[in-house]
Amino acid sequence: MKKTITLLSALALAIGSTAQQQGKKASLNQDGTISVEMVTLPQDYNNTEQTHVFDQLWRFGEPAHPNFKNSRGTTLADIDNDGIDEILYGIWNTLYALEGNGTILFQKTVSGTILLPPSVADLNNDGTLEIVLNTGGVPNAGRVYLLDPTGADLPGWPLNFDDHWMINAPALADLDGDGMLEIITGERVGSAQGFVHAIKMDGTPINANWPVEVAATPAFTPSIADMDNDGNLDVVIAASSAGMYIFDNQGQVFPGFPVFDPTVSYSYQSPILADLDGDDDLEIIGSNHGDNPRFYVMEHDGNYRLGWPIPLSGWTYSPPTVLDIDANGTFEIFMSDRITSGTPGVELPVIYGLDESSSNIPNFPIEKYGGTEGVLSIADVNDDGISDIIFPSVLTDAAGEGYIHAYSLDGSGEIDGFPLRPHGFTFLNGAVLGDVDNDGMLDLTANSYTLTFGAGVDSTFVNVYNLNVPYNPENIHRNGYKGDNTRDGFVEIEEIMGVTDFNTGSIIKIFPNPSEGMLSFKIPEAMENAKVNIYSIDGKVVFSEEGNLEKSNSYNLKHLNNGMYFVTISDGKKTFTAKWMKN
Repeated sequence: MKKTITLLSALALAIGSTAQQQGKKASLNQDGTISVEMVTLPQDYNNTEQTHVFDQLWRFGEPAHPNFKNSRGTTLADIDNDGIDEILYGIWNTLYALEGNGTILFQKTVSGTILLPPSVADLNNDGTLEIVLNTGGVPNAGRVYLLDPTGADLPGWPLNFDDHWMINAPALADLDGDGMLEIITGERVGSAQGFVHAIKMDGTPINANWPVEVAATPAFTPSIADMDNDGNLDVVIAASSAGMYIFDNQGQVFPGFPVFDPTVSYSYQSPILADLDGDDDLEIIGSNHGDNPRFYVMEHDGNYRLGWPIPLSGWTYSPPTVLDIDANGTFEIFMSDRITSGTPGVELPVIYGLDESSSNIPNFPIEKYGGTEGVLSIADVNDDGISDIIFPSVLTDAAGEGYIHAYSLDGSGEIDGFPLRPHGFTFLNGAVLGDVDNDGMLDLTANSYTLTFGAGVDSTFVNVYNLNVPYNPENIHRNGYKGDNTRDGFVEIEEIMGVTDFNTGSIIKIFPNPSEGMLSFKIPEAMENAKVNIYSIDGKVVFSEEGNLEKSNSYNLKHLNNGMYFVTISDGKKTFTAKWMKN
């Protein structure tokens, strides 16, 4: 039986015409609790002049744990296999699966407190998704849950490791190479001891060498990939005050690890693993706090990459987002900082866009008032052909209304209609994109929570907005915590469908490049029965024409959205390729 939630249906996102002058800024304490201080906000911080108004479809809320609040957002997954994503979110000791119309598909009471989003995947390749959930909190009553799509425990689950806090979210990967996914997760024993588990679906370790011990609390959700290109997956994990570890799938520590620096601490900054330099070995990309807070790129031998780390002025709990945003075969790195100016109107660097050598990419950093330490999602949220970066805030206004921001990657500033204003703090969380109500329009789901510090009952919320643009999953590039629902943290350059011969063709010159829509190019010789294809960066054919080509050719493509495109010209014998930027 499905329980119906009272909906706040079709509520217009209302931003008052009078800006709030006072606000609140959240920060995380070392014990996992949150502190709040009053700040003065800039006059225009509520975005009162927006012209595009989004629809808040509904908001669901329940009482929150008085001391510990959710971090890293919600999970979208089609757990009932109906072609539509459900929203999975834990509130205190209950996991909710919410449908796109606001009804509850199921709710599951668990032992302990749910603090991070569940991970979801088909672990055993039977066509059915499984849900993996960690719990913890104080008093300790932590478990690892493995659930079917109805919220029922699978046989032998949950697992209980002496009621210890199962810290952070579980990661899912085929660590032992048997064709099925395992659960890799951390157990907090105490401040000076922890364990990392690699668990099969039957609840047993993958081999006798697991779990492995680390010399402090496991600091973040593990990241898993083949770090040294030996054909086997490895586990990257940090201990909060005892350095960075890499374990191979046999539980052996990599040479040179752990990498320990007494001035460096880790907590919630789960890293991304990627091959930044094309040498087939992977780098660890992340941030840390402590007496020496930094953005870092660490090689699999324990050395920092040239140009890294980048020192920060204060702590950050930001996880990175890594993506080849312009499809040129190299990654861009996006990081964030909690920094907030003490002077209203003074903006500081908050969102960084960096190349592999630590240099700023064009249009970055994004400077604004109010920092962030949350999840950075990247998607085209206004359907203009240009990707945007979506992130939460450390701030609320005086009335307790929070912020979800979205800035265009082209440097033009905040997207019209943003920031969204969910009730409560979005601190340490973020947004996920999808079409949860199956109306063909893009939806944004974000969580938020109130902080009364004993003056009232705190609540936590799931907020769903219709962004009033068509839903196209190809326009969502990195979505939610660690980019996808396995939380494994591994990214690689994606081969673009339809452009399979791009790298094998001879490069031709396009002039001018970029241009405002006139695509002009020269080829070495005239071609008969040649086909010209132009692809968007997500692999869609946006223009195609077949015929005879002269040495010089031009096409008027001013109707296309601004952005990067791939051009291929082929007569079946010769292929020419180029990249073209329309602006």
